Amino acid sequence: MFLQTFMNSELYIIYSMKVGDFANTVVITTNPEASLSEVIDILAHDKTGRVVVMKEENPIGMISTRDVVAAFSEHGLNVFNLKAKDIMSEELIKVSVTDDVNYVVRIMAVNGIGGVPVMDGNVLSGIFTEREVLKLLHSMKFSGLVDSVMSTKVVTIDEESTIVDAAKLMARHNIRRLPVIKNDKLVGVITAADIVKFLNKVKNVGKTLDAGTKNPLTIRRYETISNAVSIMLNRNIGTLPVVENNKIVGIVTERDLMYAYVTLT
Repeated sequence: MFLQTFMNSELYIIYSMKVGDFANTVVITTNPEASLSEVIDILAHDKTGRVVVMKEENPIGMISTRDVVAAFSEHGLNVFNLKAKDIMSEELIKVSVTDDVNYVVRIMAVNGIGGVPVMDGNVLSGIFTEREVLKLLHSMKFSGLVDSVMSTKVVTIDEESTIVDAAKLMARHNIRRLPVIKNDKLVGVITAADIVKFLNKVKNVGKTLDAGTKNPLTIRRYETISNAVSIMLNRNIGTLPVVENNKIVGIVTERDLMYAYVTLT
């Protein structure tokens, strides 16, 4: 079976694929009573940016870098006194290894989530995230420009702001990445993952670029989406600021590209 879809007058044939064939089988888990210090240490070293919370071998919640940052924005350094159960997402959406991958991506897009546990019966088999969606996009070889998928309402932060300020902005706007600006020019990017890694290493409050990336990779609005996907995968990053005349005009993220995938399928 296959689905047919058109984009820029090109035909794509997307075969029915099972999510179990594409899920990441390396899943990091913890228990509800684990200290948030332990969870932060796990997230600081895990590329998926997510920990599944288990109780009696059953997934009951998930904690992402965004969840930690939201807790940090509220509790500051007292976040280390919390437990996994205090911040985990309790309305956990799970999928089956036999579910169609396009169906799973749509579930993620509709619910605004970046990852789902993949179950084989009652057993946790893997995790499927936005990163796996990027890999699927990379294999499709389609046309289309960054301009058509980028977010133009970009929330930015000044380089003199602290990581607490960044965390509060991320929590308020429900985002994971902030371009860092100095004199209206892009000088860096700070992400939820950056904040988690900084907290794990320093356990203190610093400025945005103490945690973030200086002089980040950028892309132009009329470059191809395929090029953006390749850069993100090859450099293991989740965002590309879109720059024009040395000023930021947009941002393209894994989430934006997941929505692009939905339009293709």
